[in-house]
Amino acid sequence: MSIIVEAFKKAITFFDEIKNEGIIEDYALIGGLALSAWIRPRTTKDVDLVVVVAKNFKWSDIVSIVETRLQKKIVLHKGTKRMHIKEKLSFVAGQIEVDVISTKDFELAAEAIKKSVTAEVFGKNVKVVTPEYLILLKLLPLSSQDAIDIKALFKKANMRRLRILAEKHFLLSKLEIVSKS
Repeated sequence: MSIIVEAFKKAITFFDEIKNEGIIEDYALIGGLALSAWIRPRTTKDVDLVVVVAKNFKWSDIVSIVETRLQKKIVLHKGTKRMHIKEKLSFVAGQIEVDVISTKDFELAAEAIKKSVTAEVFGKNVKVVTPEYLILLKLLPLSSQDAIDIKALFKKANMRRLRILAEKHFLLSKLEIVSKS
């Protein structure tokens, strides 16, 4: 089994466990691996997840649980008022980085989880954000790789719905730039 597949399966199993325990309400796969549910997979170096922390827990609880149960050193990333991501943690599993983003004050990510669908990725059933939400999330940083991914996802997206969502989340101008390039 490849390193990325093994790290992915361990991460998904762990987040399923803490969801079943009520520590997080829900989570979904985003990023490069989420693409594999919709289009031809591409090489990626990380596993990206977005999570809804349960009401009785705080982000610091998630950090502690990952550190103690997985025995991983955590790197915390703090957002700013201008950033969409307010809370993010990363850890290394084998040679793969796992990035976990909180939905705290991140309406687009919370909505993406609610609208996500279950798909099989590397033989594991996992919630994956839809192509429309994956495109919107990739519009936020909009790296050159994100632009390539977005163009590939256009084939799977409901373009009418995508435009409505992009307008709702103030991303229509970015979407139009990528569409025309």
